[in-house]
Amino acid sequence: MGFYLVQTLNALSFSVLLLLTGLGLSLVLSLMNFVNLTHGAFVLLGAYVGIYWFASGLPWPLAFAAAFAAAGLAGFVLERFPFRQFYPRPHLMQVLLTYGLSVIFADLMRWGFGAQIMTPQIPEALRGVVFLLDLPFPIYRLFIIGFGFALALGLWIVVDRTIWGAVVRACVVDRGFVETLGLDTRKIFTIVLVISAGLGGLSGALGAGILSAYPGLDEEVLILALIVVVVGGLGTFRGTVVSALLLGFTMTFAKVFVPEFSNFVALAVMAALLVLLPSGLVAQNMRQV
Repeated sequence: MGFYLVQTLNALSFSVLLLLTGLGLSLVLSLMNFVNLTHGAFVLLGAYVGIYWFASGLPWPLAFAAAFAAAGLAGFVLERFPFRQFYPRPHLMQVLLTYGLSVIFADLMRWGFGAQIMTPQIPEALRGVVFLLDLPFPIYRLFIIGFGFALALGLWIVVDRTIWGAVVRACVVDRGFVETLGLDTRKIFTIVLVISAGLGGLSGALGAGILSAYPGLDEEVLILALIVVVVGGLGTFRGTVVSALLLGFTMTFAKVFVPEFSNFVALAVMAALLVLLPSGLVAQNMRQV
């Protein structure tokens, strides 16, 4: 019983990281209809910032704010140029642009941070374990679960239950109409992309204590985030949550029971769901006229 409880919590902590990364990607893909394949680079940047911040001796809670700010700043610069010029372009051109930028950023981070695997120095307050049914479980993973779900809940409230979220959704449906109300849609899209990039950086800083940071992590995370967003259903918060939990639990328990086929099992399950439900686990309600 204790073994399954520990593995369930492991799956929850991994699912939270997938959720935060997927939500960041979903914001831009669903709300702005922009394919941003540099999102994995934001995650890796946040991981490096978090690692260096933890090692600096500065107050550790600010490490997550610093990772959010660093990735958000990178997103802000890219949104000004060249992303903004590619919003009206076809998705294929957006893919070519953002994938090319992700390769450039990967090389820049390899040059700046090195090619070795880096692990953070976990803050003293988050070190150690708690015993659950006589089995140890890291305090840091419990922190990830609590902090991640609280952050996801806050994001859901902002996007789905506030006027600002309604304005953002309206910009996607009819940008011209929103501009007639005197709102600057360019600033709105800039804010959305900064939040998206910041969430990527934040998830990277949180996940550094589990996944470490190394060249290639950006591509691995990007693939998982794309799976979460597409299988969950574009434009649905609930779909992203369900998809992240499903992928996180499948990958975690597959590594426990069939470690040599864990990736195959997880991806096969998600592919089967996509075949059975092409619109995603939670399809967005569409009005037909």
